[in-house]
Amino acid sequence: MSVTNDINDVDESANGTLSKRERRKAESRERLMKAASKLFVAHGYHETRPQDISREAGVGHGTFYLYFSDKRECFQAFVAQTHAEIEALVQPELAKCRNGAERVYAALKVAMEYSEANPGVLRAAWAGHQLMSREEGGPAESIVDHWARGWAAAVRQAQRSGMAWADYDPEIIGRVILMVTSVVTMPVGGKREDKERYLRNVTQFVVRALAAPDCHGKARIVSGPDADGAIQVEDP
Repeated sequence: MSVTNDINDVDESANGTLSKRERRKAESRERLMKAASKLFVAHGYHETRPQDISREAGVGHGTFYLYFSDKRECFQAFVAQTHAEIEALVQPELAKCRNGAERVYAALKVAMEYSEANPGVLRAAWAGHQLMSREEGGPAESIVDHWARGWAAAVRQAQRSGMAWADYDPEIIGRVILMVTSVVTMPVGGKREDKERYLRNVTQFVVRALAAPDCHGKARIVSGPDADGAIQVEDP
């Protein structure tokens, strides 16, 4: 690269815009990430090699190592990207929720819609990260651990509000909820009405399983969602 181009790169960076070199680097990394996602979904973590990712991305094999030290780091970036995409979708929906039942429904709905828009991505992220977690030097917390911890926090919140049995262990129940609801992270075919019925039934199951008796000794149940998407927790 010429001195003039170097100066132009510095000027662009100083102005708060990406230089041509930085744009090329960002584009190369994006191509590698898209290729990695495609291959991890199609073949799994163990069957995907760095050279396969480079070939799919249309870059030289050495380019892979400019961005990732090895396949493990690339896969961790794939998992982190998946998690960030889901968080960006689910957090605004959770902010609208008025009770625990609506939060359960919203989280499951986002997971289902994400899976339908990105077939196989969540399955690949879960399976590969669990394998890595069992290997020496694997990540301290897998994506499954992270989401189970999120459900555990929801159980604690429900316990504090008297909506869940106080003698439940949140860490255990959080993992149970994750296992029970994980099926909705896979694409579910059929009509919109079928999906709504599916989500509503899974939500009812989770809420009823958690629900502590109210002061009259009656178990709380969930109804909805109504036309506005609201879910009510009522006495039977």
